[in-house]
Amino acid sequence: KSPVWNGTTWSAATASQSIAWAIADSARNTDYGPGLPDTQLDLASLMALDAIWQARGDTFNARFDSALSWWDAVQKIAAAGRAQCFMQGGVLRVVRDGPQTVPVALFSMRNIKAGSFSIDYLGASETTTNCVTATYWDATTWAPQRVTGAVPGSDLTKPAKMDLFGVDNRPQALREATYHAAANRYRRRVVSFSTEMEGFIPAFGDLLAVQHDLPGWG
Repeated sequence: KSPVWNGTTWSAATASQSIAWAIADSARNTDYGPGLPDTQLDLASLMALDAIWQARGDTFNARFDSALSWWDAVQKIAAAGRAQCFMQGGVLRVVRDGPQTVPVALFSMRNIKAGSFSIDYLGASETTTNCVTATYWDATTWAPQRVTGAVPGSDLTKPAKMDLFGVDNRPQALREATYHAAANRYRRRVVSFSTEMEGFIPAFGDLLAVQHDLPGWG
């Protein structure tokens, strides 16, 4: 059970499978969390994420039965929704990995520090995995189950293995396994650079526009 934010006030502790309000409860609680005040929580973003997770059917159902730091625990909760927590300006914020269309900043030869731009290409090899086998605790069978996710065309011969903590239904587990398999297939170009004060504009997870003469693209 956890309190639910309605945009104005908190409800009483209510049975909930919400990822967003599990994150908020872990942050606000003084017994098993840091007891953050509401002013240090990005409640508007949590409400928006809660709507996305509910529409997708993404939930968090788990029991913490071993000692770990609060930060590790709240990251585990967020990971069930394909998200990460980070602190910015003393406020706990949550960002979910998803498509974006509007860049928040542009970095070009004008504001990238000279000599700092680099691109790393992560090439595939014979040992590169081509699918992901995820283990989750199924709420129907009440036992661990496995599901394999892959992008179209994969032969499923070299799976990577992972545990989905807090995921207890097959559709969500399959979506997350497929997501990680797709990230492994397509996210193989890493761009790095240094900048100055403009670096304070974007937050973690924001979309950026980058242009540089080195690769010849923008």
